Amino acid sequence: MSCDIYVINLASSLDRKNNIQAQLTKLGLQPHFFSAINGHTEQHPLFSMYDDKLSKKYREKSLSKGQIGCYASHYLMWQKCVDLDHPLIIIEDDALIHSEPFLEFIEKTSTLDKKYECIRLFSNKRKNYCSEVEQQFSSTSICKFNKGHMSATGYFLTPNGAKKLLQHSQRWYMAVDIYMDRFWVNEVECFGTIPACLTNDPIFDSDIGYGKKPPRKLFARLKREWFSVKELLRRETHNFKYKMNHKVK
Repeated sequence: MSCDIYVINLASSLDRKNNIQAQLTKLGLQPHFFSAINGHTEQHPLFSMYDDKLSKKYREKSLSKGQIGCYASHYLMWQKCVDLDHPLIIIEDDALIHSEPFLEFIEKTSTLDKKYECIRLFSNKRKNYCSEVEQQFSSTSICKFNKGHMSATGYFLTPNGAKKLLQHSQRWYMAVDIYMDRFWVNEVECFGTIPACLTNDPIFDSDIGYGKKPPRKLFARLKREWFSVKELLRRETHNFKYKMNHKVK
């Protein structure tokens, strides 16, 4: 295997661990298991990086304890990728693997790290997005997306990509998957596979626990919408510059 696979798994979630282990073993793959940080029961030093005031300022809500633990778990995996100094495939334990495209992707990983810093291995969950094929394989293709995927179920990550995610992640104020989607901020371009190499297994509910959404006042809703508009403008400006730069090349 040309790329190590790490599965993020809560110690208490044995059914998830057994399920993903069985899937990977069936494919002849042996993963490493990383003990996820439980935001509901632990007080991890990384939690100090969460800025609740900033979260409320821009998003008009706080992250749940589960979301903070999830962020910390992925953050530690980014650090591990840098420490090991080679690409990793990082998967959450509720993934359902599509065998053919996943195995083909695994075979190609040794040739991918020079061109791509991060490749999402799951379907884009946005309602509307555009994608352009960058590299075609027989069972799947790598595409450039104009919008992020709204998930962190599984992705290929290089040390350079991990360094950028860490560098721009000094204060946490949104969920980790939404932060990863902000490629105009973290400088890690949004690539993914079509068709997807994996998805969320429907037999499992999320371990994160999003909590009850409090009702928002009109001013809060307007403030959140204004933040969304600014994000849209920044994203589209970045996408336009990316297209122009690559046309020149």
